[in-house]
Amino acid sequence: MIVPMKKVLLLALKSDQESALQELRNLGVVEVVSENLLDSADRSAQLARLNTLERVISSLKSRSAVDKGDSEAVSESVLESSVTAAFAESEDIARRLDALRKERAGIEPWGEYDPALINALAKQGIYVYLCESSLEQFGLLAEKLDSDAALEILSNVQGMCRFAVISCQKKDPSLLPSVPVAERRLSELDEDIASAMAAQSLCEDKLDKLAMQLPQLEVLLGKLRSEVELLSVRDGLADCGEIVALRGFAPAREEEKLRQAADRNAWAVILSDPEAGETVPVLLEPPRWVKPILPLFQFLGIAPGYEEFDMSPGMLIFFAIFFSMIINDAGYGLLMFAASVVAAVVLRNNRKAALPCRLALILSGCATAWGICNGAYFGTETSFMQLEFFASGEKQTPHLQLVCFVLALVHLSLGHCWRLVNASTFREVIGNLGWVPILVLDFMVVLGLLVFPGMELPAWALAAGGVGLVMVLVGGVDWRDAGAICNLPFDLIGSFTDTLSYVRLFAVGMSGTYMAQSFNDMGMDLWNASPWMIPAAVLVILFGHTLNVALACMSVLVHGVRLNTLEFSNHAGIRWGGQAFRPLKNFEK
Repeated sequence: MIVPMKKVLLLALKSDQESALQELRNLGVVEVVSENLLDSADRSAQLARLNTLERVISSLKSRSAVDKGDSEAVSESVLESSVTAAFAESEDIARRLDALRKERAGIEPWGEYDPALINALAKQGIYVYLCESSLEQFGLLAEKLDSDAALEILSNVQGMCRFAVISCQKKDPSLLPSVPVAERRLSELDEDIASAMAAQSLCEDKLDKLAMQLPQLEVLLGKLRSEVELLSVRDGLADCGEIVALRGFAPAREEEKLRQAADRNAWAVILSDPEAGETVPVLLEPPRWVKPILPLFQFLGIAPGYEEFDMSPGMLIFFAIFFSMIINDAGYGLLMFAASVVAAVVLRNNRKAALPCRLALILSGCATAWGICNGAYFGTETSFMQLEFFASGEKQTPHLQLVCFVLALVHLSLGHCWRLVNASTFREVIGNLGWVPILVLDFMVVLGLLVFPGMELPAWALAAGGVGLVMVLVGGVDWRDAGAICNLPFDLIGSFTDTLSYVRLFAVGMSGTYMAQSFNDMGMDLWNASPWMIPAAVLVILFGHTLNVALACMSVLVHGVRLNTLEFSNHAGIRWGGQAFRPLKNFEK
């Protein structure tokens, strides 16, 4: 369910704003809405610390942590100073190395020479100009050069000529294709590069050791984020002289808790119901058995609107079915289930990992069950516990497609039935129910086109579609809105294409099966070719199945999520325009 919310207007003395905000954070039930955020020095400083620490942690996560033995426990401030200093030093060395390498690339073609000698010769009246040009330009320059000057070719690579002009008279450098003389010798530059690389190596070792402190750094990062959030709330308070005002939202069930806090702290609190059309944060509290789907919502960053309904029960059920049909292999499902069990045991003390582990167990268990029904194990088919309905043969493809389109009919019809929850008039009820027989007609048309080609369309399906169309015309169209009238034909076509799009479950699942079979065949060909090829055959098979599982998981995110968040949501009237409820609260590990 979507938890009902209350608008909160809280007034406190300006002198008590710090304690008031801390008390609100301890309560952890109010999401603050800041209208005008003022700049402040302490928030800017904390934000800079936060950004730096985020970059440091991101860098440390890509490193291999090196255990430096029994290390002494250090405070968070000392650890932060050490890691940020090491990271800044690493970045500084990297920038210096980049500049040195660019400098070396510019003088390397000229080889080893002493810039000081060129400057010393110039003081004695002998001028040396280093030049670079094409062979054609070099020839023209040689013809025009004064008799008191000499040319010395230093290199000629790929039509680019590097040479020195030596003269007893000073010449205008702009008349020559000259290049600047280096500031130091190539060997000196190489020494600086070697020194910088040695310093970089030491710095990298230091960072690898500090990577062991990642858990402590992530705790510090969470505290910093909480602190920045608190300062942002403070800087967003409305200043009314001696009083500051705070606006936000809180769950209606926490009203008494908030009023008691107001009495204790001498606040003035006004609680009211949100107005229609107002942006209200959404707090989802589905039944306990549905809660494993919440990590998927958080991962996708989606939430239904406050005035919509909670579709998480349907999403969990159908997402598990779609996941199973896309994986389409009991062998993969068993491996995922085993990995999920191991993760659940290892992370049993981590509260944040509980729901993701439960979701993984549900999905992998469903994938295993579907794979057993299909008799598919790592790309091979077996009749063990296989349903005859899915057995190989000429009927396998139409049977699998039939399952896809039955799912489409049930899923999309459920979307329209779910809209009845928010239906305010009898006309809306009639209009939403009218789409169900239209979807039945779409289902029968798809069966005749794809599943059982040549099947005649039953008269009852046409009659059902006609009745549904009349119901939609009566209750589902606002005849005062020209846009709604013009969109009706597109909505009718869209319902057919939405039904048809569920064939992707069959297509993606079977493509994974064929891919697994292909790698199995390639591996067995190598296996049978020679005993020496057995290791290569094993590698081919392992690589193929690993790639297949990775592609299947990507397909789940693309197709399994899409059918829930697009096709079904369009029919259910879910726009996913909500914002998750994020109350001001203390940092929790």
